[in-house]
Amino acid sequence: MLTDIIQWDTRNWGKAIPFWEPFLSSTSGKKAAAFGEREGGLSLWLATNGFEVECSDYDAPETIPFPLHIEHSIVEKINYSQQDITQINFEDNQFDIVIFKSVIGTLATKKRQQEALDELYRILKPGGYLLFAENLEATVLHRYARKRFTNWGNRWRYIQWKEKEEMLSKFTTSTVKSHGFLATFGRSEGQRNFLSRIDQIFAPVTPKSWKYILFAACRK
Repeated sequence: MLTDIIQWDTRNWGKAIPFWEPFLSSTSGKKAAAFGEREGGLSLWLATNGFEVECSDYDAPETIPFPLHIEHSIVEKINYSQQDITQINFEDNQFDIVIFKSVIGTLATKKRQQEALDELYRILKPGGYLLFAENLEATVLHRYARKRFTNWGNRWRYIQWKEKEEMLSKFTTSTVKSHGFLATFGRSEGQRNFLSRIDQIFAPVTPKSWKYILFAACRK
């Protein structure tokens, strides 16, 4: 199930799930929205936790169930739509949980990233939570490897660890954590799994700003 939810670099990005879980029970309702759902993994997770989910992606066809949701028999709990995360087509104060993973880096500028976060804040109910996992800038070595070995390395804007307070300043509270150092250098899921075990050993002594994943739970 975790592989279906997270889909890649599962051991490190999968740490988001136990980080987020306590906040699911802190909301008063069961209405959620998931963004950047290319294959629908986070919508699957929310639906299996009893939420009614609006599942969207910038390129996703409207109303067509994802194969993953059919496989897990949760289609009846999910609605589908196309959404631009900087101009979301939902009313204010609609959702108890709003969630995304590795999405706002594609927006390329800090201004557009902030527009997206402001939109996600707008559609949350008071007391609701924005849950997300996003790529961090990390170290010079990470930045070099991305530009050298990934097709999107020059287009993506990676968030800096020091930016988090400013970007999330609208929220009443924000609980954040960084994770992962070596695993992103793996060229296969097997290599990433092996390197993530080393990450786990050295996590307590690795500086937060060196890590490449930001986990957050932000309350409106």
